Amino acid sequence: MEAYFEQIFKELPFGLGIAIFVFLGILLIIWLLLPLWVLFIQWNTGKIRDEIRRLADQIEKRGSDEKERYVSGPKD
Repeated sequence: MEAYFEQIFKELPFGLGIAIFVFLGILLIIWLLLPLWVLFIQWNTGKIRDEIRRLADQIEKRGSDEKERYVSGPKD
């Protein structure tokens, strides 16, 4: 691996070798962080989905409670 990098720096101009090295480093970092990013998105989506369900249940419960309050029965 080290010989490969040495060959890149010897055959290419110095600036281009540095640019390739930086580009490959960025690709490596993205490749390593991508699974973590996907897991974070899935975790966050699940939390949002749970929160929406909780709010929908609250709205449904509040609506049924209001209907029960305003149902008037015979008053003596």
